[in-house]
Amino acid sequence: MKGIATVLALAQVCAMAAPPAKKLAVINAVFSDIEDGTPTAKDDVFAPGESIFFRCSVEGFQRTEKNAIHVSFTVQAEDAQGALLLQPAQGAEETTLSPEDKNWLPRIRYTVVVPPLAPSGEYVVVVKVMDHLNNNALADARVPFTVRGRDVAPSDKLVVRNFRFLRSEDDDKPLAVAAYRPGDAVWARFDMTGYKIGDHNLFDIAYGLDVLRSDGSVAYSEEQAAAAKEAPFYPTRYQPGELNLTLPKDLPTGSYTVVLKVHDNLGSQAIETREKFSVE
Repeated sequence: MKGIATVLALAQVCAMAAPPAKKLAVINAVFSDIEDGTPTAKDDVFAPGESIFFRCSVEGFQRTEKNAIHVSFTVQAEDAQGALLLQPAQGAEETTLSPEDKNWLPRIRYTVVVPPLAPSGEYVVVVKVMDHLNNNALADARVPFTVRGRDVAPSDKLVVRNFRFLRSEDDDKPLAVAAYRPGDAVWARFDMTGYKIGDHNLFDIAYGLDVLRSDGSVAYSEEQAAAAKEAPFYPTRYQPGELNLTLPKDLPTGSYTVVLKVHDNLGSQAIETREKFSVE
């Protein structure tokens, strides 16, 4: 009896010393500039249009006596308002591991493409994992990343914001004084927002323009300079616009006005905005 008691005591000690089983969890979540590359710093900032490579691992999953595992996952990226950036991904690891794979962990990879007109904010990759061999146990993680985009103030009605005259097509700095010479190219950029976004993120906008002389007569007119009708996966909350006019070399000097006419065909809205420039 004494020997049996000793064995029982040793078994109890071993049980107390054994580490607790790990819970199902998402671990080692990082971003990188290339797939499986060096992790970026936590304070790195990403730009619209950039591709970001995300990866993480899963621990605490159940193994059968024959080393079989079955883990599935979903992963998606959201902006600061909870809108999906692109289609979520899903996948699974259902396999039988060899004895040499005792330290192997499933790895999840996901490429995040930041939309080209994404606003600034703290975005997040959301990972959800299920262990099918452990009563469908669940685990999840929210991994943040920062985007610094070009921000355009929202509006509840159609508006034009940030109209600026430029010296050339490649110029980003607005002219302090919008003055040109006969024969020059007049460049301008602006943003349109407040248009209706319909089902499947559909929008339908267009713009045209008139150029008025100082007496109000029309020097140039284009009923539809550009149009955009799209249904992107990610909601486009503003649209950039551009104007380019080549002034005749014999154009009289004086003050001129660009009358920009924007139409929201889906929301039945129309507005005009007027911007002056001079020819000297």
